[in-house]
Amino acid sequence: MSSGGRRDDWLSERQTEGVELSFRVRRWLVRKTTAYQRLELAETEDLGRVMALDGKIMLSERDEAFYHEMLVHPALLAHPSPRWVLVVGGGDGGTMREVLRHPTVEEVWLVEIDGEVIAAAKEHLPSVHRGSFSDPRARVHIAPGEEFVAAHPGEFDAVIVDSTDPVGPGEALFTEDFFRSAKEALAPGGVFAMQAGTPFYWAEELSGILGKLRRFFAHVRVYLGFVPVYPSGMWAYVLASERDLVAEEENFSDRFHKRGLETVYFTPAVGRAAFVLPKFVEEIVARALKAQPA
Repeated sequence: MSSGGRRDDWLSERQTEGVELSFRVRRWLVRKTTAYQRLELAETEDLGRVMALDGKIMLSERDEAFYHEMLVHPALLAHPSPRWVLVVGGGDGGTMREVLRHPTVEEVWLVEIDGEVIAAAKEHLPSVHRGSFSDPRARVHIAPGEEFVAAHPGEFDAVIVDSTDPVGPGEALFTEDFFRSAKEALAPGGVFAMQAGTPFYWAEELSGILGKLRRFFAHVRVYLGFVPVYPSGMWAYVLASERDLVAEEENFSDRFHKRGLETVYFTPAVGRAAFVLPKFVEEIVARALKAQPA
């Protein structure tokens, strides 16, 4: 390793075949193999506590709000009054934390396949979940997300997928069957949101997601955020709905302030600007959506 450290002193993610990101570890908090994946959690020199699953960085304490806020708030601000919300994945509790900031929310279900991720987060990541697991509006269910979604048609104002990459236990959350079930799980006017990887390295992942979602939703929109610990730093998200999402962007500021949201990264202006895409991302999106029937 660089800096002359022993390999055990570092938590590393191979982001592509030629790119690796490494964090110097002060101390290891969790290193185990669960029934589903390799779980690692470490105290690092520069980014606080960092969680990785199967060698992929899920979050760092220093920038997790960048990701969680951008995943949640555009979706919930695109709905006039989200009351029932489903989070698929997100066992660290950060996405649920941001959902619970919206005072209209009466109930949020977190469905996570790996209970050991939740247990590790509860013990070692209080700065991330901030007590969201014990909020009286929170419901936690340990199960495959695709099975839960298929069993709850028409129940949610928003379905938010906080998944790993489309490999291992996360692979089922990127299929056409799952997107069909997610659409069916939404109440009328509901909004679907998910992370979609980096268009800089993985354009085909974003294209595949868009092509599948367009088969089920009238409106599909891509937006971008900056997450330093994720591959390339440029991260894509997707909103999908029968609701006119372009029109709903005009309501971001009013709803943000009326709901009294307090954030680190997201603002209504950042939310609107996130939908302005670099040309190469515009081209990825245009090709993916053009290939699908309107």
